[in-house]
Amino acid sequence: MLHRLARFDRPRTAATGVMQRVYDRAASGWQDGIAQLGFLAAYDHLMAQVDLARPAQRVLDVGTGTGAFATAWTAHHGQPKHLTLMDISPAMLDIAAARLPYADTQANALGDKVQTPPQDVVLCAHVIEHLDDPSLALTWLFDRLTPGGTLVLAMSRPHWCTALVRWRWGNAAYTPTQATQMLRAAGLQDITPHRFPGGPPARVSCGYTARRPL
Repeated sequence: MLHRLARFDRPRTAATGVMQRVYDRAASGWQDGIAQLGFLAAYDHLMAQVDLARPAQRVLDVGTGTGAFATAWTAHHGQPKHLTLMDISPAMLDIAAARLPYADTQANALGDKVQTPPQDVVLCAHVIEHLDDPSLALTWLFDRLTPGGTLVLAMSRPHWCTALVRWRWGNAAYTPTQATQMLRAAGLQDITPHRFPGGPPARVSCGYTARRPL
């Protein structure tokens, strides 16, 4: 699920508007596409490994797309009291909201100055690698977490298949070591890479869990 190009901490530019329209057009076939590539199964595998220190009352999915990451979360951890879905594409958000009708939606990008209460869990799949400054982006995610809160992340990793994806979407790729260092620099701890079990997700991306210190 490789999506959500936006310029971090800048006004909405023409380029961001172009990408919003690109994802609006892709929305109707997005869920089937990522399912065929194996990302739904990969996200399910990742969420099954998340060990929460406490029950999650508030969950935020940043760059939710069609809601695949949030759907995998609720399948394993139940419906939280408050679930917020955030994306730059209104068409994607409409599909995600239909899949998760109890959720609130926000048409924002990571880095926007949005008002959200501290979250017990922040979900973020394949967003960081599309931003100009991944360190600032991770700090933004850190700031959304309540102390002791959990970040669940999926990020592109280097592979020749990733180079094909980069040709289409322009995303960066980070090794698990690089990603761990960036997460630690953002102030997170208990950082654990989670390899996806197989198929394209295992080749082009990796999952991570981390916590904001108490």
